[in-house]
Amino acid sequence: AELEGPDAGFGKRWDLVLVEEPHLAANEGLRGKRITEIAAQQGKEPVDAFLDLAVAEELNTGFAFGHRNTDRDAVGELIASPYTVVGLSDGGAHVQFHSEVGYSTRLLGYWVREQGALSLEHAVRRLTFDSATAFGIYDRGLLRPGLAADMVVFDRETVRPRKQEVVHDFPNNGWRMRVTSEGIKYTVVNGEVLLEREKYTEATPGRVVRNALYHSMHNGA
Repeated sequence: AELEGPDAGFGKRWDLVLVEEPHLAANEGLRGKRITEIAAQQGKEPVDAFLDLAVAEELNTGFAFGHRNTDRDAVGELIASPYTVVGLSDGGAHVQFHSEVGYSTRLLGYWVREQGALSLEHAVRRLTFDSATAFGIYDRGLLRPGLAADMVVFDRETVRPRKQEVVHDFPNNGWRMRVTSEGIKYTVVNGEVLLEREKYTEATPGRVVRNALYHSMHNGA
């Protein structure tokens, strides 16, 4: 009954909750299934199916909750809108819960190649020139003489984010979530190849990037 109240903080969209990482081998068949599917198979209410699984696995089940951007048509319209900046960052505040850094390859793979929500050229502009301009970084975002030579070379037929994974590369063997990508051939920073087919070249061309406002404030403009 407490779950029915307006302040329960527990959504009723069990069709948006998936079993991402079952803990017990006996539950491997539930991987990728929605709670509504599992509940229907077990003849239970969704909340009971959810809680029973969590308890049976001693709270070690990994669930995924798609509580935002669930309307595909609306999201496609937003992505293609000239009033939207495509990007995501919380400064790494949630690296042990999720890693959404694959948004750029998801845009190129899912929204462009699979859904046709916008053209490849438009998507590239959204990720480069539009973002750089919105943040006042005017020496990047275009391939043009005099601008920084930052480039990503990718295969339009295969580019996509891989599955989220756990890596232990923080101090004291700490862990975080990571998403790598397929179809990325080269990453070039300031004219130097930084990554070649996912292998680090040991080059160090990166520099701190300041926007136009920072430069105007520090140059007395």
